[in-house]
Amino acid sequence: MSEERPWEDYPDPLAPPKKQGNLSALVTGGPLPDPEPVGYGEDVVKGLGGGLGRGVAGLVGAPGDLAEYGARGIDWATRKMGGILGVDVKPREAQAPTYGSAAAKENIESVTGKFYEPKTIPGQFASTIAEFAPAAAIPGGGGVAARVFNTVVPAVASETAGQLTKGTAAEPYVRAIAGITSGPAAAKLVTPAAPASAARQAAVATLEREGVPLTAGQRTGSKPIQWMEATAADMPFSSGRAAAMNAEQAAAFDRAVTRRVFDPAQLEARGVPPGTSLPDPRVVQAGRQSLSDEYTRLSRNNQLRSDPQLHSDLIAAETSYARNTLPSQRSGDVERIRNDIVDQLVANQGRMPGDVYQANRSRLGTLAQSQGNDPYLANALRDMRGALDRAMQRGLSPAEAEAWVRNNQRWANMRQTEGAVAKAGENISPLALAQGARSGRVGQYAARSGDLDELSHAGSLVLKPVPQSGTAPRLGWQQMFNIPSLIAGGVGGGIGTAIGGPLLGGAAAAATPFVASRLALSRPGQAYLGNQLLPQNMRDIVTQALTQQAITQPSIVRRNQAERDYYEKHRPNPLEPQ
Repeated sequence: MSEERPWEDYPDPLAPPKKQGNLSALVTGGPLPDPEPVGYGEDVVKGLGGGLGRGVAGLVGAPGDLAEYGARGIDWATRKMGGILGVDVKPREAQAPTYGSAAAKENIESVTGKFYEPKTIPGQFASTIAEFAPAAAIPGGGGVAARVFNTVVPAVASETAGQLTKGTAAEPYVRAIAGITSGPAAAKLVTPAAPASAARQAAVATLEREGVPLTAGQRTGSKPIQWMEATAADMPFSSGRAAAMNAEQAAAFDRAVTRRVFDPAQLEARGVPPGTSLPDPRVVQAGRQSLSDEYTRLSRNNQLRSDPQLHSDLIAAETSYARNTLPSQRSGDVERIRNDIVDQLVANQGRMPGDVYQANRSRLGTLAQSQGNDPYLANALRDMRGALDRAMQRGLSPAEAEAWVRNNQRWANMRQTEGAVAKAGENISPLALAQGARSGRVGQYAARSGDLDELSHAGSLVLKPVPQSGTAPRLGWQQMFNIPSLIAGGVGGGIGTAIGGPLLGGAAAAATPFVASRLALSRPGQAYLGNQLLPQNMRDIVTQALTQQAITQPSIVRRNQAERDYYEKHRPNPLEPQ
């Protein structure tokens, strides 16, 4: 201590304290100088470059990091098990990952120079986003927009969590939890349903072209959404909306089927009220009569004329049948019917009146439908019917030929719908319609070659009702509906009590419990549940989130440990003079 100037040996209590090392800076040893001032824009741009470099190094070194950390985890579990069993297990010495992200980063930096470390908070957010970006390159579903979304949201959440816990032992864990959970949660918050299968998308497009309205669960094929809609339909204050939606959908499907079978103008001309559809008996009677009248009109002045092509087609049908069946299994119907047709043509000097043609055609169709156990015979009979159709059309004018084809198609559609119409109650069952269209013509139905096949298949696939036996899913959704209902009930009750006393509060609490179920079936709710802004499977979202952590966590752990070591080394001692 100086005898003349003793105050110089003590710090000035009014002087500012000396700055300590920056806890958030990476160190290589020794106190760090104050960072040079840098603008936000420059820091963000440089941070993006540095983050991308670290992300690429993390992606390249991820296999090595995972192998080393996996070995450490196995060592930890082995020692724990050894302690339980009373066995002394020699601990494995932790080592740097072979060809891990640290080595990859060092190799890349030997060419590019040190990766930039951002100095500002915006720069640190930009760096984290860029560091997460290489994970978007992994194979999987989701388009560009989905991959960008799955990169930015987890990065922002992870960096926010890191900023709040910066330098603490919990930082790496909090960053990982925020990054892993925020991606799937945010993606599913935007688009709840995964993308529908290609088959469902085609079926949905078919029904929408026909004007059939669909629910969000039907459009997406999401079972949880379908169960939610079914549960909401059973709850008070939303059951009426559900009934209206179902009625509108069933009526639209009936109209679509009716348009394929009968001409609406012809139905109205025969006294059927506008808008009336199958399975109304008036439509059945008037529609059948309209098709019969059209055949009569077309065949009154037209006859089927024999030509070489007709006989060639009939012989080809018989030959194909004989080639695909054994002699002992062949039916004589094909040959007998061909002979009957030839005899009729010879007897009428190579002509067949329209009513005779129609009778022959109908007989061939009926016989073909009845050959469920002999598909080769059924195909031969249909080929012969087709030969008659083509021969008849060749003798018509272009306009009448077109009308004839259209009437034949409507007649075939009518026959295919007869079973579904006969079984129907208020509306046609899509499943029964598909069964009728498929009956006796499995091959043609599989190829969707019929006029009614696409519509009937789409209806049976998309309009299938949810089974009533799903007790667990229904109870689950009832409980989910109760969560916002309880919140809304409490808030509504509190507000009502504050404004109008206990009576109004009780009324408000009682009125709000079913808001969630009603909202799920509303137009805005349906639009949200069925939206496909970011269509992707949960598997792909989780895969990208885990990959992000695999390529970033090793560097985060190293940086966090360096910051903590630096702090322990340079933190001030309160007992020492400053």
